[in-house]
Order: sequence, then structure tokens, then C-alpha cells
Amino acid sequence: MRLKLAAIILLLPTFISLLNAFDKTPYYVNTETYDSYRELIRGVHYYNQERYDASIASFRTSLNTNPTDKFIRYWYSKALYKAGYMSLAINEWLNISRMGYDDPIILSKINKYYSANIEDTRESFSNFIYLKAFSTNANFMRNINQPIQLKVLDDGTIYVLDYNDSSLKQFDVNGNLIKKISQGRRLEESQLSWWRKAVQFVTRVYPYEKLENPRGFDIDTDGNIYIANTKKDKIFKYDSNGTYITNIGVSGIENGQLLGPNSVYADNYGRLYVSDGGNNRIVVFDVNGNYLFSFGKLGENEGEFFSPAGIVVNQNNIFVADLGNKRVQKFDISGNYISTISHEMFKEPRGLSFSSDGNLFIADGSKVYYYDIKANTFTLFNNSERYTATPTSIAEDKNGAIYLTDFISGRIDVYTRKEEYYANLDVFTDKEYLSQFPIVVASVTVRDRFANPIIGLTADNFYITENDTIESRVGFYDSPELHEYRFVYLIEDSATARNYESRIKEEISNFTLSLTNNDEVLVIHYNDGVYKLDNYSSANLRIIENANNFRFSGGISALGEAYYEAIRLSLNSFKKTAIIHFSVSDINDSAFASMDFNDLSSFAKNNAISLNQVYLGLNKNNYFLDLISKNTYGYTINGDSSINYSEAIGNIKNINFGKYYIYYNSFRNLRESGQYRAMKVRVQYRDMFGEEESGYIVP
Repeated sequence: MRLKLAAIILLLPTFISLLNAFDKTPYYVNTETYDSYRELIRGVHYYNQERYDASIASFRTSLNTNPTDKFIRYWYSKALYKAGYMSLAINEWLNISRMGYDDPIILSKINKYYSANIEDTRESFSNFIYLKAFSTNANFMRNINQPIQLKVLDDGTIYVLDYNDSSLKQFDVNGNLIKKISQGRRLEESQLSWWRKAVQFVTRVYPYEKLENPRGFDIDTDGNIYIANTKKDKIFKYDSNGTYITNIGVSGIENGQLLGPNSVYADNYGRLYVSDGGNNRIVVFDVNGNYLFSFGKLGENEGEFFSPAGIVVNQNNIFVADLGNKRVQKFDISGNYISTISHEMFKEPRGLSFSSDGNLFIADGSKVYYYDIKANTFTLFNNSERYTATPTSIAEDKNGAIYLTDFISGRIDVYTRKEEYYANLDVFTDKEYLSQFPIVVASVTVRDRFANPIIGLTADNFYITENDTIESRVGFYDSPELHEYRFVYLIEDSATARNYESRIKEEISNFTLSLTNNDEVLVIHYNDGVYKLDNYSSANLRIIENANNFRFSGGISALGEAYYEAIRLSLNSFKKTAIIHFSVSDINDSAFASMDFNDLSSFAKNNAISLNQVYLGLNKNNYFLDLISKNTYGYTINGDSSINYSEAIGNIKNINFGKYYIYYNSFRNLRESGQYRAMKVRVQYRDMFGEEESGYIVP
């Protein structure tokens, strides 16, 4: 009996460890057999080596034993996604959902990708949800007094016009002040002698003309900034760096003169529209300040104004917030009255802006309305009166976030549409790098619900959790390779291309000679087969020699295979990679029948590889090739046009996929070597978030 008890005591730790090995927690893989576990581990290894087809095969084998295992299916879907098989990946996410797993990460991916190609047919929005203040950064709060208007740029920075501080300020995505504009031209006359300059420098009090209580601003397509200097009856014009250029308008009541301009709008055709509040009219200049025409006068009738405020212009119409008359008026592009937009709850319609779908946001002093122009219907922002007490301006960014200035509280509040709030961000953990373990480096791609890359994030936006319990601080990983570039020249080598031999060689040479010393190039020729020449090289003469090694035979039936080979050979490197395709033949439907160009472009995009086209034949565009370039943020180039090759290479290098390299300190446990360790990445961005489940095999 004692021997049996001793044996049990000795075997108990082993038994417990075996139980732990198959414990269904995030730390250990939820598998029921050793063979399935082994295949899963092998699949994760292949995935991290970017051998996606091999990892797919391993995950499939693992699923043969455990077809209902959510964890295996999730890794299987990740591999399908990275390999570009989007329809299969979506189906796997749907399978996970059908099995009863109410996982918000899975549901979020289904919501994004399943509906990604469905045309947005919504006409109006049922709800707008308040998130919170744009930034609680102390520096941001200290730099904002009475925000009266704002604009959001594509890079995520915002411009805020501060009425009380009489300045225009630009902030980054985290609320840090980038620059401040508060002055115009120099007031003093220039002095020639040094001592007069010195005296002037010492004695001057206001060397520049100041902004005083500005109420509106706009930025034109060239980046020039126009600020309505309300108290001084003029418009100040600056370049994109905030350097003063000129004044537009002078004080007065005659044509081209202004009294208390309230708002300014720069259209896409070189016109500047000014709400001339004191004269109760709209004055139109060109962007150089030349007077064009004006319309409106004091009154309550159609086409008349009482203190016009916000103004916006599209291709066909001018919309003016007629503040004193509690209405918005619509005019044609020449200033002829068309109709009145009114609401029984309007109090002080002041700020106007276009929404992403071309409809109208109206800030009404205490409420905000979304107005459907075609349907002539209003939707009131939920909670706008509760949270944003005095909204004066609205701006929507490219990600669907809606910003409101709260004039009294000095806040910038952020709202979103309900469907976008629940969709959140698309976060995808691409790969883990373990060469410096226990330091773990991970590449993470962050996109919005429309698959646009999110740029400008900092390490503070990322959070790492291991095994659902251990949280780690995150830093941005940096290495020389992250700032280096690789290109794949994909060159048509068909019989048709022979007639363009000199042009192909000339273009390849021009692109190659525009590369920097650290840029690498891999050359691939294709016709009815695929021919790779050597490996990546940074020697210009070697690159050109490989590129000029033509066969000029057959057709282009191997185009799809060539693209896939180029993408596969672009993987497994920190260096940014792009494919430049030099083509002659016009690709038709039958040529693309052998390849799924949606999967192809997904394969490239999901691995941060842009596909760029250089057309050298008779046709200077192609629907299929242009589509895969667009889907991967690539460029299309007409080889017969005048090309700035250095600029073209620079544009390709600057393509941003929203990929970030983060690192954190994990922990080393030799007993866990070869076992799976779970990892969760969370990204917080402007009060919206996204999460991704991932993991790695402990070295």
C-alpha cells in the first residue's frame, strides 16, 4: 500500500503537467490530440516564416482531427488572409461564428471584410454616437481657449482656429502642438542701415499685423491657408508652412471690400467665397485676391441675409448659414437663389461642412444636424446638446470620425456613426520576430473599416497582453533595414515585346539609375514561363544586365504565376518592397481568367507590397492592372510621358500600408521551449480600438 501511495505521489506532478499541457487556456493550445497539436505548431512556424501555403496545409491537417476547434480555425483564417485568399478567409471567420463563438474580434473582421465590396447605399444615418474629447493631453487643453472652427487633414493632424487666442493652431493625432499662426505682414518699413535696423528691432512693439478675433478659415488644394481676420475686415493668406503671403480685401462697403468677414471657403476651381457679415452678402475672389462678384443684401426675403456665417461650396451649389434669419440658403454656383433649408428647432445656424457622402452638417449653436440634401431630411446628433454645449464647427476625417468645436468649454469632441463605432479598427498581427528573445518584435498592420491605412500612431497607441494576464509596455522597433527598399522588376518577355526592346531597356535603365546605393532589385522575366535572374542586387550594372537578358518568345500566359512568384520572393524582410511591372501587351479578360486578381492584390496588400505599372506598348492603361495597382496603393505610369524617375521612385517608396513594428520584453522559461504562447495586440486610436489574437512558439 505504501509503495502504491509513493508511486502515486511521484507520478502526480507528471500527471498534473500533462493536464496543464492540454489545458484549454490561452497559454496552451486548445487541441485534443498530440498529432493535431504538432501540426498546429508546425503551421505557426511556417506562418512566421511567411510560407503561407505550407502553413495552410498544416492547419488543414490539424483541423482534420479537431474540425470544431476555434483556435485552429482562427490561425487557418490568418494564413488564408496573408496568402490573399480573402473569400476563403471570410468563410473561415463565418464558420467560427456559425459554431457559436461570439468573439468580438471575429465579428469585427466579418463586418469589415464580408461587406467590404458591398456598395454603401445608406441615405441617412439613424444615430451619431459621442465618443469623448479629442485629447486629454494637458498641452492640448492648455493650447485651446475658444475653438471656433477646425479642419482635419488626411494625415490625421487637425487645424483649430482659436477665436480668443486669435490664432490658427495645428495639432498631431495625439494633441501635440505642431505650429501656430497668429500674425500677418510686417508693419514697419524696412531699414537699410544696420543701426536703424537695430533701433527698430529694440523699440518695436507690434512688428507684425496681428490676427484679431478670426472666425473662419480654409485650406485650398495647394495647401494655402486663408483666415478671415474678422476684426480687421480682411483675409490673410499663408502658404502650407504658415508663412504669410498677402492680404485679400480691404475695409469698406464697395465691391471687393469687407466688413467683419465671418467665414471663408476655397473651392477646387481657384475661387474664394467670403461671408461678408457686416455687409450681409457673399463676396467672391480668386485665390490671388482679385474681386470677381458678390451677391445678397440685408433682408429676410429669399436670397437676402442677416449676418451670414458658415459657407460651403460643391460643384453645383453654394450653401450659406444665414445666422440672423435662422436658416440655411442654397444658391447656384453663380449666386442665384435656389431654395431655403429650415428647421423649426434652428436657433443660430452657424457652421457648415460636407459629410463624407456629400450631405451637410449644420452646427446650430447648441445642436448639430445631419441634413440629407436629396431627401430634405434632418437627423439630430444624439447627445450633442449634452456633451457639446456650443458647437460652432464640424469636420469629418477620412476614417469617419466627426469632430466638433465646443466654443465655451474649449473642447474638441469626437463623434462617430453607430455602425463605424462597433466596427472599430482592423488590426492584424503580421509576424513575430524572435531572434532577440525574450524581446519580441511584431509587425502589426492597422487599417480603418474601409481598409485605409491608419498612419501617425505612436507606441502609446499599442498594448500587448500575453496569456491574457501579463501586460507589457510597447516601444517602436527600429533597424537600418526598415529604412531600406527592395524592388522587383517584373518584365514582359513575350514575342510582342521584341518590337519595344529599346524602349523597355531605356525605361529600366532610367528607373535603375534613379535608385540609391542601398536599394536592391530582383529581376523576373515572364512570357509563358517565369524566369528569375540571380537574387536581389544593389549594383546598377548587374541589375541592368539581368533586366536586358531577354528571350522574346511566346505569349504572357504566365503573368499570374509571375506576380505570385514576385510577391513570394518579396517576403521575409524588414525592407519595404514594391513590384514594378514593365508591360507591353494589353491584358484582356481571358489572360486574367487563369488568375484571381482580387486574391493577387490581397496577397500583395496584406503583405505590404505595392504593385506598380509602367506601360510601354500601344495601350497606356489596362483595367485589370490598374485595379490591382489601386488596391495595393501603387502607381500607374505612362512610359511615353515625361517622367521624373527620381520622383516616381520616391512616390513608390513613400507608400504607407499602416504597418508598425513594435517590441516588448517577454520572459524566458526553458521548460516552455517549443510550446505556444498566446499574445493579444490592442490598438487604441481616438477612442476607437481594434484587437488581434496571435502568438508564437517559444524559442
